[in-house]
Amino acid sequence: MGKTVITVVRHGETEWNRSMQLQGQQDSALTENGIEQARQLAEKIKFRKFDIIISSDLYRARHTTSILNKNLKLKVIEDQRLRERAFGIMEGMTRDEIRHTYREVFEAYMNRKSTYQIPEGESLFEFNSRVIEGIENIADTFRGKKILVISHGGVLDCIMRKIFNLKLDDERHFSIYNTSVNTISIENNHWMLEEWGNLEHVIQSVVLNELN
Repeated sequence: MGKTVITVVRHGETEWNRSMQLQGQQDSALTENGIEQARQLAEKIKFRKFDIIISSDLYRARHTTSILNKNLKLKVIEDQRLRERAFGIMEGMTRDEIRHTYREVFEAYMNRKSTYQIPEGESLFEFNSRVIEGIENIADTFRGKKILVISHGGVLDCIMRKIFNLKLDDERHFSIYNTSVNTISIENNHWMLEEWGNLEHVIQSVVLNELN
């Protein structure tokens, strides 16, 4: 009864995903492709059993949640702890724009300097702590339940690093795609990966990796 199963879905593709602008805690709308990704997932995921949905309160996650919940019809809780990392002064800019405008900030970001404080944003360490504490609290609050979480690429990155004890400053060697389905279980503070990067719902959509 103590095992909590958490399925984490990254939001659908957004306009800024497509134009490669760093989103962070700012928002851009889902593209038509992103909406279709969510619709396709809604048809697949309706056959799974969940007790509740917990969504990031950012619009791109809430919009994805609303599409998925048309079939599931579950209670939805919004949780700020599941937000993407705050990228501060870099938000809304492409990597080339950041490189030319904020070289020091760009180098710290690309080198994953975990304690570097992005101006007006979060350090990687702060972000990771927020996410992991949030997930642990959710697992404890809904112990023994099956939870659907709608969140962001950075949040999934934190989860994978927690499970495999990967350092925050290590280069990433796994993919995180829009509307990918990823499932973990937590019991007695032990995290287990059950499913990663499931895209079986995608029929014709182009799906971008979070690194893009």
